[in-house]
Amino acid sequence: MHAEALNIDIQETIDTPPMKVTSGIHTLCYLMIAFGVVVFAWSLFSGNTPGVVWGSYYTSFLFFMGISVGAVMTTPIVQIVRATWCVPIRRIAEAHIAFLPVAFFLFLGSYLGKDYLFPWATEPMPGREWWMQPNFVYLRFAVLFLLFFYFLYRFTRISLRSDIAMVREKATDKEMWKGGLYQKLSLGWGGEKEILSSQWKMSVLAPVVVACYAIVWTLFATEMIVGMDKIWFSNMFGGFQFLGNIYMGWAALALFSFYYASKNGTFAKLLRRQVRWDLGMLCFGFCMLWGYTFFSQFLPQWYSNMPEETQWLFIRTREVPWKTFGYVAFCCAFVIPFITLLSEDVKKNPWTMSFVALIIFVGVWFEKYVIVMPQISPDAIPFGLVDIGIFVAMLGMYILSILWFMARFPMITVSHPQAQNETKSW
Repeated sequence: MHAEALNIDIQETIDTPPMKVTSGIHTLCYLMIAFGVVVFAWSLFSGNTPGVVWGSYYTSFLFFMGISVGAVMTTPIVQIVRATWCVPIRRIAEAHIAFLPVAFFLFLGSYLGKDYLFPWATEPMPGREWWMQPNFVYLRFAVLFLLFFYFLYRFTRISLRSDIAMVREKATDKEMWKGGLYQKLSLGWGGEKEILSSQWKMSVLAPVVVACYAIVWTLFATEMIVGMDKIWFSNMFGGFQFLGNIYMGWAALALFSFYYASKNGTFAKLLRRQVRWDLGMLCFGFCMLWGYTFFSQFLPQWYSNMPEETQWLFIRTREVPWKTFGYVAFCCAFVIPFITLLSEDVKKNPWTMSFVALIIFVGVWFEKYVIVMPQISPDAIPFGLVDIGIFVAMLGMYILSILWFMARFPMITVSHPQAQNETKSW
């Protein structure tokens, strides 16, 4: 990555209102949610296979929670490495924290379909009978997610506090920032000295957040994704999943950054070609990491040829009908992004990079689908209206969450020393 000066006009950025979108987009999102809820309810109570409905629900839940967590996790990562280039897009990454309360309730909602999703919900898990009791499993992960989300909240709140305090002091239109939310966030603000202390706190907290993420997500992936099968197990699966989330997170940052740049002239000036290139490079890098962790778990199990391991892989890579679906997922998540992102021009062009990001989303959603659904429907691909409806509903919730956050807070981290080209230690 490149450590060029950002040369941000701080006063212009402070005086620019938060990035809002037209009410039509909000209306569309509400209609998407209503459509999905109707489809979900109709599918459950119209005699459709409940396992298929809950499998679709769980697939989209894993996908959207993964995007949100992955995007927020980019902020402690760049805090650790002191990445100057990402100042313009850090706020968009932080905005994804707004979806996490929704994701938490979607997780709790999956409890209603546990009997169709997990074998340990209806009968003891061999060798883990007491550990995999359904109520204990959900209670355990509810506590772990709350703890992890609290760390993310604290990290994001420190960042927001500095920015809100600065804009309340320096904005030309101070009326814009007089709301109760802003007063609460900036209560007891200590001035310029607190900016550096805030950066120190974030730098201390960032490694804790990263470690917590790796532990919690590995446990979750092992027990509530791998645990959908009684026999199969992979030591690499947790790493594969939490890297995949960050992979999607970078792609989401690209899409939202390009969208807001097309709607906001001040933000467009900040999203320079070099910033776009660095963002594309990270998508490319995590594409390779995704492929690496995929092969790191696939090849040892395939060549060891142990039935308890290969049966899970065989149905997804060698048997009809899931074989084709699995190869399409791999091509969309790895092959196409890898080939296209070799080009510097593709990474710097908003349209081509947005297209690649969409391909990544399609590929990773397919990957989640291939992981979840063969456990429920091994002989047929049950893709249909229920999958579309549930996906559309969660997409509406996801977009509304990001829009709500971005419409209320400064567009970039204006108080960050790197935004002001400061070189003093922090």
